[in-house]
Order: sequence, then structure tokens, then C-alpha cells
Amino acid sequence: MRKSTHFIGQPIFNQLLFFVSRSRIANIAQKHDAERYVKKFNTYHHTVVMLFAVLEGYHSIREVILCLLSNAHKLSHLGLSYLVSRSTLSDANARRGSAVFEAIYMDVYRRHHSNLADSKLNKKELKRLYAMDSTTITLFKEILKGCGRLSKEGKKKGGILVLRT
Repeated sequence: MRKSTHFIGQPIFNQLLFFVSRSRIANIAQKHDAERYVKKFNTYHHTVVMLFAVLEGYHSIREVILCLLSNAHKLSHLGLSYLVSRSTLSDANARRGSAVFEAIYMDVYRRHHSNLADSKLNKKELKRLYAMDSTTITLFKEILKGCGRLSKEGKKKGGILVLRT
């Protein structure tokens, strides 16, 4: 079996965007009325920025915008033609509902689910599977004052981990 050379030399994020269709996102956005009052930052650009934020592990809009700004010369690799501002991204997050992104995800999943790895468990393996929950109990009582570790700030931190199956 020959190795595919289709994605050689492309950034990983660009390879992921290959599976997301602009026209399908436009149809989904039209169905959910997600392009209402939008001038420039359409649903496709919003999806690209949010995928970038998730894959890079950012937790705030400020982090996302600063990283996009630091990589402004590479925006064309992300499929973006301009740098979005913090207020525009914040307004888009407030205006577009999660149903739009759910529909985009389901569309991509339905088109490519046959290429995903199949890791279903049989009945014997399912019987061995346990659901585990853990709860941390903070050590704040006078009797447990000496327990725990000293952090950089000088405050002692400690806890007891309880596992339930």
C-alpha cells in the first residue's frame, strides 16, 4: 500500500481545515441565521479562530488574539484574510449560538466518520470497564495543619483524594 503524499509540506492546522468545507459552513450558517448583522467576520472565519483556540489550548479571548497577532504573517495558512479584534470575536461568540458549531461538527463527522478509527469494545471488555469518580477533600482542620506541601507563595496546600468506583 502506497503512502499518501497529499499533505506533505502543509502545516497541521491547514491539513485539518482541508476537511472543513466553506460552502457547507455557509449553508449551515444560512440555515441557523448566523450571518445576521455580519459585515466581515463570517461563520467560517469564526470556526477557524475557535479551532485554533482549542488546538492551541487557549482559555481567553485575549490569549487567542495575542497569539494571532504574533503570527499575523501566517494568517493566510489559517484561511484568514485579516486579524480579528477582541471585541469582534467577543460579539461573535455572544451572537452565534452553539447550535451552529454543533451542526458544523456533525456535518464534518458524518462526512468523515468512516475514516476514523473504530475502537468499539466487546461485551467482555465492557464488563471490565469501571466508571471512576474522584473527589478532593481539602485539609483545613487544625488536626491536619502539618499535612500538605509548601507552594511558591508560602501557603500550605494539601488534600485527600477519595476514589469511588
